[in-house]
Amino acid sequence: MKKYLLVGGLIIVVVLVVSFFWLQFPKQSVLGQGTFTNDIIFFSATTTSATSTTAISPVNLTGVKKATFYFQRGDTTGVGNNGTSTFSVQISNTGNLTPESEWITYNKLIDNVTNSNSQNLTRVASAAFASSTNLNNATGTKAYSMDLTSDVIHYVRCIVVEAVDGEHTCKARVEY
Repeated sequence: MKKYLLVGGLIIVVVLVVSFFWLQFPKQSVLGQGTFTNDIIFFSATTTSATSTTAISPVNLTGVKKATFYFQRGDTTGVGNNGTSTFSVQISNTGNLTPESEWITYNKLIDNVTNSNSQNLTRVASAAFASSTNLNNATGTKAYSMDLTSDVIHYVRCIVVEAVDGEHTCKARVEY
């Protein structure tokens, strides 16, 4: 009888441990053998400026093969926006929040623009939303990728600087 109680208790412990780890990573999905993705929300803010460090710690990209950022500017008033928002990504070797000089603006974001076969990829330092250049009153979503085949990035954070109005979201999808 003690043998059955011991086996039953062991099974319960294994189920609890597996359940704990399953709940810790609910957004990961298996794509193929040895490959999975993870969705990261750096921030979703209605403040005038935002840094991902105010929402979550800097994200460690060690081991990541691909990373795509999604910068989104929304409408806080329901009638469109008049201002501008500029998103950027900063990188660090240590991930320490201070000193601020540890963070470097990543100037090689790959813009999601049309290129011919003879052109190189368009690389930028930031993504701007402005009411004068966007038909939707400076609202929408833009996608940018990091070139992780040429760069070894340890820590990353997302920054937005706003002028006048708007709500902001910075997300990323990474593949290991």
